[in-house]
Parts: sequence; C-alpha cells; structure tokens
Amino acid sequence: MLPTPRSTRFSLCVAACVFSLSAQVQPEAQVTSAGIEAPATWLDALKALPIFHWFELQPALPAGPQPAPGFFSRFFSRPAQPAMLPCSVAPLPPITDPVAASFNESQTLDTHDLTSAMARALYRFERLISAIGGSIELKSAYRPPAYQLHLQQVWDKWMELRNNQVPACQELRAQVHEEFEGHHLLESQRPVSSSDHTRGLAFDATVKLPVRAHIRRRKVTLDSLARMAGLRRPDILHDPVHFKYVGGRTARG
Repeated sequence: MLPTPRSTRFSLCVAACVFSLSAQVQPEAQVTSAGIEAPATWLDALKALPIFHWFELQPALPAGPQPAPGFFSRFFSRPAQPAMLPCSVAPLPPITDPVAASFNESQTLDTHDLTSAMARALYRFERLISAIGGSIELKSAYRPPAYQLHLQQVWDKWMELRNNQVPACQELRAQVHEEFEGHHLLESQRPVSSSDHTRGLAFDATVKLPVRAHIRRRKVTLDSLARMAGLRRPDILHDPVHFKYVGGRTARG
C-alpha cells in the first residue's frame, strides 16, 4: 500500500472533524413567508458551528484608565514646548485729536494752511522746475501739532522695533513699519516737536531735474532753484526732501 501524502491526510482529517461536528448539530427548520417550515440547508448548519464564532469581530471595550507612565518614560519623554511670551514693547499711542486722526487716515496733503509767503514761494518753485523740464512730488506740507507728535511717536517706535526678532512682536513691528513708510519718514531724521511744518513754513518734496538743467544758458541746481524761489534746504545730509521758507526759523521737520 502506497503512503498517503500529507496534504491528503490533512484533508481527510478536516473532513472527518467537520462530519463529526455536523452530526452533532441538527439543522433547524426555517419558517417561510407562507408560514411553512422549510428544512435548513447544510450550509446554514455549518455556519452555526462554534468554530466559526471564533472569527466574529468582538465589540470594542470601553477605554479604561490609562496606566501610569513607566520608570524610563519619566526620564526620556519629550519635554513640553514653552508657551510664547507676549511682546514686551508697548503699542503706538492712539491718536485722540480728530484733525490729526483725519491726516493719518487719508495722508492729507495740506497746502491751504501754509502761510501766504510760503504758498507764493512754493508756487514759484514749481514753475521754475517745470520750466527746465523737471518734476516735483509733494510729500507733506502743513501738519497739525498733534499729527506732528504722532510722526515723532512712529519714528521712536520704529527705532525700538526695527531690529526686534521676538516672534510675539512681529505683528506690531509690521504695523509700525507700514506707518513709517506711509509717512515717508527717514531713519536719519527724527521729526522734531516744534516744526516748520506746524507753523506753515515748510514742505517736503521729491524733485527730479534734467542732467543738464539750464536757465538762460546758466547751469542750475536744485538748491539754486530753491534760492530763486525764496526757499532753502536747512539739512541736506539728513533730510534732503525738506524745504523751508527763507524768512522762517531754522527748525526743520
């Protein structure tokens, strides 16, 4: 007699076990829609065997209390990230004066409140620049005292924040920088408390002249044109855009 292969012997054992178990399970009758009992099939009987219940998914148990951390986890656990500290720099003081607030919101260019002598000098200066093919762009003229104070506060606050790299201060830094740029302030020139601007005796302007500017075959410069109009620049190095009336005081803005 030839030896039985292992796979054949395993199949015979499985079949014998199934037959033995199925012999112990009597197929139950099933009730049809007509109310007649129909014999259950052998497939239904096999499904009812206890062996198939082992593979059914068990419902998840409710989560119980978490175990206490182990001995080593106390020493090798990742430390918690520290909370971000608030910015220690105070924000800009609010503008309480309504006229200054209007200037700040709309970037008002007020030439109507210049003195009459300053207004005439500005008019002559603009005509001279236009006659030689140049251009002038006014940045600022008359300023209310409260608005001048605000410019001073913006300049001081930007000097305090310009090199600040603290994460919590970056929003305030961006806000102050936007105001600093919007007011055309210079880092080299702090706005003074008492300015020619608040007295109506000065304006700030960017002037562009041709490379070879002449009037009646005479070469002219920006400062020579200003003198012809009755103006001068009191601090060309630190505040090159500032022009004041010659008859005014020497304070600059």
